[in-house]
Amino acid sequence: MEDIQEYKFNSTYEMADLIDGSVRNDVSFWNFNEQDFINCAVKYSKDTLLHLYIVTTAFNYYHRDFKKNGDCIDEDSIEKWYNLFEEYCIKIKKFNFDENIEIITWFDKNYKKFVELFEHMADEVFYVLFSNRGFLLEFNNLVAKTIREDVVIPSKHLTKKGTIKRMNISVWVKDSVFHRDKGRCVFCNTDLTRLVNTLTNSNFDHIVPLDLFGANDPCNIQLSCEHCNKSKTNNAGSTSKKYIPWWSRK
Repeated sequence: MEDIQEYKFNSTYEMADLIDGSVRNDVSFWNFNEQDFINCAVKYSKDTLLHLYIVTTAFNYYHRDFKKNGDCIDEDSIEKWYNLFEEYCIKIKKFNFDENIEIITWFDKNYKKFVELFEHMADEVFYVLFSNRGFLLEFNNLVAKTIREDVVIPSKHLTKKGTIKRMNISVWVKDSVFHRDKGRCVFCNTDLTRLVNTLTNSNFDHIVPLDLFGANDPCNIQLSCEHCNKSKTNNAGSTSKKYIPWWSRK
């Protein structure tokens, strides 16, 4: 059996809510590794731009929280962090409340441990958010803004317009998106599994077009039929809020 991951889902939804809120409030990429961003944006990577955003946003948020509200953190509230580190088998020296140091100092000394923790949690948060195409549309608009305004991408990866060149979509990306979108066009719900007919063709479509500074990232791909794909314009990113429920209420 291929890679089956054991997910803890410990505080995963709390972090997913943080990331969702950050994207919806247009919290930009900041304090991030620009080369990592470029690598993820120009060529499909399993460490996606969303993974990068989750880790850096979580680190920035909690670093600010420890710095601003450190006086409010007591032994009971920090126990949550100890439990998370233990859950993911990360060893960390506990904060000594008897020492005359600020808790942000403890955070800074252990920043690599916190990054490692957030990297573990990012896979689980990604698992939750990747299914939400409405969120992915807003996230990819944020990515496009970053590509357009904040990151210097080497010219070899760019078109004459300055947008990222198109790359062949990896098979593993197509498989993941096909499974997520249930083998149906996200716009018109046409069955693209080819189990009942062979008259429709699958198109793997960028949620935010490359021409609008979208990225070659798995989070920017959705499944559509040929008709809906060709009917789209490049005026704005688009997706749909149509989903197949787990069961019918009829």
